[in-house]
Amino acid sequence: MNTPLPADFRELHRRFPGWGAFSDHVLVLEAEGGAESVLANYESLLRSVRGNPDNRRIYEPFGILGANDESKGTGLVQWGYSFIEEEYYWLVDASQDPSTWPVVARVDPLEPFQRFDLTASQFLYRVLTEAEFSPFSVAATIETPYYRTF
Repeated sequence: MNTPLPADFRELHRRFPGWGAFSDHVLVLEAEGGAESVLANYESLLRSVRGNPDNRRIYEPFGILGANDESKGTGLVQWGYSFIEEEYYWLVDASQDPSTWPVVARVDPLEPFQRFDLTASQFLYRVLTEAEFSPFSVAATIETPYYRTF
């Protein structure tokens, strides 16, 4: 993956350094290095779909960025997940400014994706603070959001 990460994502990591979880629910992959980084996760997903083409169906209709020749610089790159199997991705278009990449998320790997024209930090904010941001919100059960490092 030779595409820079969105600036808001890098800023999120500047403000919340280290590996941890928001409200013991959302884990945001590290911006750089480590086994829990965006790049390490991307490379793992790419190996998975290239090693077993049947795995591509799991990421339809978007596909993993670079998994096949038809994608032409578009596809999913995961930036986070929850402890209850929610998955959060960018819908990357390598020809566009990373700040314009929408978030694509789903509550379960077998469920369809939902698209949000939000940055990762905007999406995270809504998950943590807006009870009506269903089905992703935890605001109804966690009154005050927090961040805990591991």
